[in-house]
Amino acid sequence: MALECDFEQFNNLVVMRLSGTTTADELGAGYAKIFDDERFVEGMHCIWDCSAIDLKRVPISEVRRLPPMLKAFTVRRGSDYKAAIVTSRVSDYQLLRLYLTILKLVGDIQFRLFWNVDNANRWINKGV
Repeated sequence: MALECDFEQFNNLVVMRLSGTTTADELGAGYAKIFDDERFVEGMHCIWDCSAIDLKRVPISEVRRLPPMLKAFTVRRGSDYKAAIVTSRVSDYQLLRLYLTILKLVGDIQFRLFWNVDNANRWINKGV
C-alpha cells in the first residue's frame, strides 16, 4: 500500500491519498506518520482519498480492526475533527456507507462520504 499525505495548513487540512491494497496495520502506521510531521497541528481535519483503492479487495476483518487503532490517536488529533472519505467507484461508495458505521466507533468524529476531493474540501472548510 502507498500512502501519500499533503498538508494544507491554511485550510487546517491533511489529504491522505491511499493506493494499492492496504491492511489496518499499514493504514495505522501511515496515519501515525501524520502526527510526527512538523506541519501537523492539533485539530487538523483530514480527507482520506480512497479513489485509487479497490475496497472489495480489503477484507471486512481489516476494517473492523481500524476503530481501536485510530482511537489511540484521539488525544493527539484534538476535538472538533472532521474526516471526509472520498471514492469514485459506486461499489466502494456503498461499502464505505457500511464501513462508516464501524468507523463511528472511533469516537467523536464527524465522518462524511464524498465522490470527489473538492466537495470534501468544501464541507471541511464550511464555517471555517
